[in-house]
Amino acid sequence: MRSRFSTSIIVCVLALGPASAQAQGQDAADAATRLAQLEQKVASLTTTPAAVAPGDAAATLDRLERAVNELSKAPENQQPTPATASTAELERRIKELEARIDALMKEREAPKARLMNNEEQEREMEPVGLTGFYDNGYLVASSANGDFKYWLDGRVNLDAATYSGADNRLPTGFEVRRARIGLKATLFRTWLAEIDMDIADNLVEMKDMWMGYAGFENSLIRVGNHKAPFGLETLTSSKNITFIERPYIDAWAPDRLMGLSYSRWGRHYQFSGGIFGQAAGDFNDKDSLTGGGAGTSQGYSFVGRATVAPLNEKGRVFHVGAAAAWRKPDAAKIATSGADLPDRLNASRIVKLDSRAETHVSRAKFLSTGDMKYVDNTTQLGVEVAGVFGPVNVQGEYQTTKVNRLSTPVATYADHSFSGYYGQVSWFLTGERRPYSVSEGEFGRVIPKKPFGAVELAVRFSTLDLDDETSVDPIRGGAATNLAGGLTWFVNANHRFMFNVTRVDNNKWAKPGKDWAPIPAGTSTSQTVILGDDFVTFAVRYQLAF
Repeated sequence: MRSRFSTSIIVCVLALGPASAQAQGQDAADAATRLAQLEQKVASLTTTPAAVAPGDAAATLDRLERAVNELSKAPENQQPTPATASTAELERRIKELEARIDALMKEREAPKARLMNNEEQEREMEPVGLTGFYDNGYLVASSANGDFKYWLDGRVNLDAATYSGADNRLPTGFEVRRARIGLKATLFRTWLAEIDMDIADNLVEMKDMWMGYAGFENSLIRVGNHKAPFGLETLTSSKNITFIERPYIDAWAPDRLMGLSYSRWGRHYQFSGGIFGQAAGDFNDKDSLTGGGAGTSQGYSFVGRATVAPLNEKGRVFHVGAAAAWRKPDAAKIATSGADLPDRLNASRIVKLDSRAETHVSRAKFLSTGDMKYVDNTTQLGVEVAGVFGPVNVQGEYQTTKVNRLSTPVATYADHSFSGYYGQVSWFLTGERRPYSVSEGEFGRVIPKKPFGAVELAVRFSTLDLDDETSVDPIRGGAATNLAGGLTWFVNANHRFMFNVTRVDNNKWAKPGKDWAPIPAGTSTSQTVILGDDFVTFAVRYQLAF
C-alpha cells in the first residue's frame, strides 16, 4: 500500500513540474521512458526483502520521500523556460533521483555486513527480520511469515504459609516456590525447541530441555527432557493450575524425564506416548563396591496418554482421558554388607512413594511407603474427566500404582497397590471461560475480560492411600484426605494473587520425618513424631508469569 503511494508521489511531482507540461517531441518521449524505468526502480526499492526488517524499510522509504519532496520544490520566483530547457531540467532531475535511489539501495544492503559475526565468515543465509509483539501475556519476536519465532516463558511464585492445629512442628514461612526463565523457539517453521531453567532455593535445576519436529501433519516428535504424558493436573503448567499446589497424586507422576515421545491430534482427540529414562541430571553412577562407579544402567519407562473432547467449543468443553505408565527402576547404591549381599543388585532396585500435605513451605512428608527393595517394575493407570460450562469448571482424576516385586532368596516380599484421586469445581465470578487446547489435552492461561481483572472461587477434595496391609511385608505409609478452598484474583494476563485454606485429615499411620517432631522437654535429645496429626494450612501466593 505504501509502496504504491510513494510511487504516485514521485510520478505526480515529476509530471507536475513546470517544465514537464511543455516537453515535446522525441526528448519528451525519451524522458517518459526513463520516468517509467524510474517508477520500476522505486517500486523495487519500496518492496521490503526478507533480509530487511520492517523498521529499516519504513525508514528508507521516509528518506526517499523526503528526497523527492526536496527535488520537487520549485525555486522562488521561477521564470517560465522554453520546452527544450524543461526537457533538460526533467532529465537532470531524473538522473539526480536515480543517483539518490542507487545510494539508498546500497544503504539498504548495509545491514548485511553489520550482522556478520566475523568479517571473514561467509554468510550462507540472508538475515531474517523479526518483529516483537505482546501476545496474551507473552513477549514474542516473529518473522513476517512465522517461520522463525522466539518467545520468553518465565514465572515467579512467591509463597507464604502458616499451619494451625498441628501437633508436630510446622512453622510459618516464606519461600520462592519457583523462579524460572525459559525460551521457546520455532525454527524453519517445523523445528521447535524449549529451554527452561529453575533457580529457586538458590539451586539451578534443569526443567524443559528438548528439541522437536512438527513437519508431519498434526504431529510432534520431541527428544530431550520433557514431561512424560501422564496426568491432566501434572501436565497442566504451574502457571495455570487452579490451586497453589497440585493434589496428592501428582507426587508419584513420572513428570519430566529424558526421552523420545510422539504426539498426534485431530479436531477432538490427541494421543501421546514415548520411551523415557531418568530426569536430566539424575544419572545414577554412584553404585559402589570398592569406591568406584559400578556403571549400573538406568531404568526406563513407557508412558502414554490419550484424550478425547467430543464437545470442544469456546466456553463449552467436555474432556475424558486415560493414561498408563510402565516403569523400570534404576539401581540405587549397592549394599556392601548385610543380609542383602547374596542378591545385592536386586536389593538396590528401590522404589519409594511419598507426598507432602499439598503444601510446600513445610517440606514435611506425612505419607511415605519407605524404601521398597527388590522392585522389578511399577505399573500406573489413570483416568481423567474435565469440563468447562461457561464460567464453571469441573475436573477430576483417579490413579493407581502397583509395585511388582522380584523373587529373591533373601526374603519374601509382596506386590503392593496404592491409589488416590481428587475432584474440584471452580467458578469465575467475572464470567471468564477457561481455555482448552485439544492438541495437548490441557487447559491454558486465563485472560481477564474486565479492567479490574478476574476472580475465581474453587473447592477441591483430594486423597491418597499409601497403606497396603498384605499378610507378608505390609506397608503402612499412611493415608490422608484434604478439603481445600481457593480464591484467585487474576489482575491481568501476567499477574495473579491466590489464597488457599486446606483442611488436612491424616490417618493413624501418617507421620512426618523426625525433623518436624516436637522438641522434647527436659534433658532428652530424642524426638518422636506424632502420628495422625490433623491441621489447617493457610497459604498465599503472588505469581508473575510472562
